[in-house]
Amino acid sequence: MTSRAAFVGYMPYLVGAVGVTLLVFAASLFGILTRPDGLLAVLWPANAVLLAAFVRVPTMNSPIGWLGAITGFICADLITGSDINKAAWLTLANIVGVAIGLVLIRRWGSQDRNLRRPEGVLYLCLVGAAAAVGSGLVGIVIAIVLFQSDPVMTFLFWTCTEFSNYVIILPFALTVTRWSAIKTGCLELIEKVKGDWRQLRGSLPLVSLVISLVLVALVGGPGAIVFPLPALLWCALSYRTNLIALLIMVMSLWLMVELELDLLANLSEGDDPYYGVISLRVGLAMLVLGPLTVASIDRARTALVERLDHAAHHDFLTGILTRGAFMPLGQEMVDRIAEQKGRLTIMVMDLDHFKRINDDHGHASGDRVLVEVSRVIQRSLRGGDLFARLGGEEFAILVPNIAPADAQGLAQRIRKAVEETSIETRNEIRLHTTVSIGMICRELDAPVALDSLVNEADKAMYESKRAGRNRVVQH
Repeated sequence: MTSRAAFVGYMPYLVGAVGVTLLVFAASLFGILTRPDGLLAVLWPANAVLLAAFVRVPTMNSPIGWLGAITGFICADLITGSDINKAAWLTLANIVGVAIGLVLIRRWGSQDRNLRRPEGVLYLCLVGAAAAVGSGLVGIVIAIVLFQSDPVMTFLFWTCTEFSNYVIILPFALTVTRWSAIKTGCLELIEKVKGDWRQLRGSLPLVSLVISLVLVALVGGPGAIVFPLPALLWCALSYRTNLIALLIMVMSLWLMVELELDLLANLSEGDDPYYGVISLRVGLAMLVLGPLTVASIDRARTALVERLDHAAHHDFLTGILTRGAFMPLGQEMVDRIAEQKGRLTIMVMDLDHFKRINDDHGHASGDRVLVEVSRVIQRSLRGGDLFARLGGEEFAILVPNIAPADAQGLAQRIRKAVEETSIETRNEIRLHTTVSIGMICRELDAPVALDSLVNEADKAMYESKRAGRNRVVQH
């Protein structure tokens, strides 16, 4: 039984190792097939993909996972014609770079790994540069041992190529979402377009990027590398970071193939291709940093605006709507229901003897009671109901399209749930409270002010107080 349990515990790591092996093998094979004669691959995704896999899937980052990665690298080289000696040295260069990158990337926070902050792009450059230098240093040994070539030029070429690969591929590998999420997003987009064709305007940045890449092929020349930059910046301000990372990777592959092969084809006999290719690959890496930074800044700005909007519309203590947000949103609901000639239930509730809690146990305990009661009430509500703290210990709820009997049952469930809630204070004292609820149910067939409805429910709540508290009174 113990051995069986141990096997079950190791199973995720075995599965992760198999996944790493297949992933590295496929990515390495892709890179090898894009390798011009005598040069490193146009795009080598294996190292960046492996680094991201180790970061995102902990069961892959294990000793057996590293062994699987080494196996994937070597097998890809062997089946494409390399001997075992060359395959081993090339694998060592790849592994050293990934190991250095993994040590550094673990120091990032999750916000930086997902490029949610502009600093994440800077860290991306530093990690990519360090990993590239590590591979480049092994490249010096490879140049001397295997190829008897210039070690300085090999180091520069290897380092620059690895740096561009990390900068171009790692953002996508770190931020790519699951296929199920991509499929769901595509289906939602299709439904939106079916409902309103003007939603297609959101594809204009992508269309402009495609046009810019066509211009690269038609015009060519050394300046063609910057043709896609305006379109990429537009995309960065329009789409999510993971989509920008995907577009950058696809665009970079296109530009590398288009411009690099064109560069090599136009070399005169005896010309050294290394300087031109180095310039092109580093230039492309520098090109994509701009849109990545813009996308990261825009995402951080959007997150800040969302936090500010939430703070402006939600109570700082309980997290539910404030009175200032509840009244306009509630009036919109009232107008919509009146137009549809529907039914609306309004509840106003007040905690009983709340002042006594504050006086006897302190305001911190009173705040704890408000938070817990809010959670208890919210668990009883539906997604379309509006729930707000009107002020102090008073709350309000709008429940659309519910039968009067069901509304009465809901109010009683809320009252009972609050009564049964035990709230522990910081000094380990358990408090109990009750709630008085006033409620009205209305068939709305004409516009009406929400203020008047809330005031009517408020009067019913005070009747509940006078009747002895901890009860529901309906007008």
